[in-house]
Formats: sequence, structure tokens, C-alpha cells
Amino acid sequence: MIKVLVVDDDHLVRRGFISMMPWSLHGMEVVGEASNGLKALEFLQEHSIDLLIVDLLMPMMSGMELMREVRKLYPSLHIVVLTFHQEFEYIQESLRLGAVDYITKLELENEQMDSVLERISQRILEKTRDQTKPADETSQSITDGVRDQTQMSLHHNGYSEEVRNAVIKAMEYIKSEIHHDLHLPAVAAKVGISRSYFSRCFKDIAGTNFNDYVRGLRIEKAKQLLMQSNRSIRWIASESGYPNEKYFCRIFREATGFLPSHYRKIEGRSSK
Repeated sequence: MIKVLVVDDDHLVRRGFISMMPWSLHGMEVVGEASNGLKALEFLQEHSIDLLIVDLLMPMMSGMELMREVRKLYPSLHIVVLTFHQEFEYIQESLRLGAVDYITKLELENEQMDSVLERISQRILEKTRDQTKPADETSQSITDGVRDQTQMSLHHNGYSEEVRNAVIKAMEYIKSEIHHDLHLPAVAAKVGISRSYFSRCFKDIAGTNFNDYVRGLRIEKAKQLLMQSNRSIRWIASESGYPNEKYFCRIFREATGFLPSHYRKIEGRSSK
């Protein structure tokens, strides 16, 4: 049985991820969870773990920082990244730090849990077999595999390279302007695609519709600011792209189950 530790600062996401994945069908068992990198290191000191699944964006110690520490202390531990990001640069950096695979949160929303664990199980098996191969050959094999996977997730349904690049450009634009008001027609015009066609191809290529994508980024931005600053809720609402504090609080509670101030208090306490 592969013993798993799940590390994610979002309590609801972490609990939901643990409860909905069919671990036992793939010879896995979640034996621990942690809300940040420091707590994960404490857990690893006292427990034997085979697979670490770690979120990239966390307070106190980021996923990348945790991976660097784990690589030094537990070089044989398998690592999988849990991320909202699909950019190859993030994945490439994760691989450089020894990750065997990555899970995008969009995959989970699309209910691909069984195929995700099947893929990870296969990666671990391949990694174990590859330990007998030269290091360069092993690294290139994994890199190529994940690059193919990334491209598959971004290259849907026969869209032309021009359309795919336009959607990727739109996703990057949304991230850079997330603190501003964003509307589909304006973003579609920004990348030179008609509104109706952009709506369809964005959902196919990004894996979620435009509004859900923007909403997810705003919530992630807000959570990050709540944990990494002492600025007012009104300021965080503005920086995350919400028109006012009242609206922000309602949307944030719908997404996380907590008011922003409560979330900051709970997560701040759990990270100490």
C-alpha cells in the first residue's frame, strides 16, 4: 500500500480531495494531511510516507520550498504537485525538484479522479523501474511524458495552433489583470476572436468556462493575500478584482465556506 501525505493550505479543498479520490482502488492510503510545508516536515519526521502530494501556493512555506527540503531530507520520496497552474514552466520546475507528476485542480473539477490516480500509480511504477537507468535518460523520459500531457490538456478537439495560442494568451492576460474588472467580450476582442467562438474554445482548451476560471483565480488571489498580508478586507477585495467588500465577502463564503476574516483567523491559527 502506498502511504500518502496531502499538503494544501485550503482546508475544504484538502478534505474534499482526500475524501473523493478512489485511493484504495490504486493501492494507496492517505495516512496524513498538513496545512503548510512546515507541518508537513514535522509529519515526515515521525511517519513513513511513500507519496507526498503538495499544493504550490501556500503560506509559511510554498510547495516549491517544501519540495526542496524534502529532496534533501527524503530523496526517495515520490512527489506529485497539486496546482491551479497549467503552464509548462511551473511543471518543469516541479520536475526539476523531483516531482513524478502533477494534478491540476481543473482535472478534479472535471471528475477525472480515477484516471488521475491511475496515471500517478503508473508514474511511480515507471520511476521505480527507471532507478536502474542512467539519470539523464530517466529525467528526459519523465519530462517528455509530462510535456505531452500538458500539450494534450491544452490542445483539445482539433483547434488550430493560432486559436490555442489565443486562448493561452487570454489566460495569461486574465491572470495579469485579475485585480481589474474582466468581461468575456473584452478579453475575446483582446485576442482577436469573436465572443461566441471564444466562449466555446476557451472552455474546451482551458477545461472550464470563462467565468469559473476568473472566479477561481480571484478566490486564489484573495486567499493568498489574506494569508500573506495584514491588509484590510476592503483592500484585499479590491486587489482581487471585487467591486466592493460586501460582494467579496459573499462570494468568498460561497467558495470556501468562510468569511474572509474567519478564513484568515482559522488558517493563520492552523499554520502556527
